[in-house]
Amino acid sequence: MTKIAQPSVAIIIINWNNYDDSQKCLHSLKKCDYPNFKTIIVDNDSHDGSGSKLKSEFGEFAHFIFSDINRGFSGGNNLGFKYALGEGFDYVMELNNDTEVEPDFISKLIEAIDDKPEYGAAQPLIFYNTPNRQTVWNAGGKLLRPLGISLTNHENSKNPETIQGSEVDWITGCAFMIKSDVIKKSGLLKEFYFFGSFEDVDLSLRIRNLGYKLWLEPASVIYHSVGSSSKSKTKGKEGYLNPRVHYLTQRNQMIFINHHTPAIFKPLAVLTQVIKLFAYSLYFIVLWRPVKLKMVWTGFIDGLFKTYHD
Repeated sequence: MTKIAQPSVAIIIINWNNYDDSQKCLHSLKKCDYPNFKTIIVDNDSHDGSGSKLKSEFGEFAHFIFSDINRGFSGGNNLGFKYALGEGFDYVMELNNDTEVEPDFISKLIEAIDDKPEYGAAQPLIFYNTPNRQTVWNAGGKLLRPLGISLTNHENSKNPETIQGSEVDWITGCAFMIKSDVIKKSGLLKEFYFFGSFEDVDLSLRIRNLGYKLWLEPASVIYHSVGSSSKSKTKGKEGYLNPRVHYLTQRNQMIFINHHTPAIFKPLAVLTQVIKLFAYSLYFIVLWRPVKLKMVWTGFIDGLFKTYHD
């Protein structure tokens, strides 16, 4: 009997001035047991030579794309998506470069949804990449659409063995595996989100609007060094987290509300964000983070009143 070929998988990783994390991620991918996958590295206009250094080390293992500008998380992944779709891969996956994976994580994801046409995408169970690797960071997401709020499932985070495979409202961009036929219908990531948040929630919702379901597969496991790409290595006057991340996160929240919250609920969603921002403001005033204070309010105003479209 002829053995049916296993579906082809393209794994897209963004590198931006971060050789150490990207190298660890690639070393872990080289240990994967799935026989039909290809890694695609998109270097987002790094200025530290990390992209060239990675290519010299992993050039035979991965395909490299060098962007002439920093296209952000959304735009960088879209470069990888376009290449993968053009090459005819059956699945495409965006994977954060600050992750490390279990050898069977691809196999388990494919097993979970490949024979289920109702499912368009899946994600693994994601643990914090700490020494014990036993606390769950992400087990899929919930969406409170009337409020425009996305929540990460943290139930049983200390007891991961109790987490079951299940349908979820949205999948994190940290590890988002999509059937190629589905993303051709849904469209790629919206590049106006750039970086920060909600590009994954937006794509998840567009996939669901096509009638597909999203799946969390806890047998597939990866580990995430949370915030590695958005934090400074040294603490400055505004803390470790780049103030622009606060701007983009709040701006993207409001863009998402404008695009996906039903009109009847939009005033409530905006009011919820205003209340949240007053709480943030008090926090930033107490710690005296004036730049971050300005950034979150500027992000709120820009996201609420500016028009963002493809």
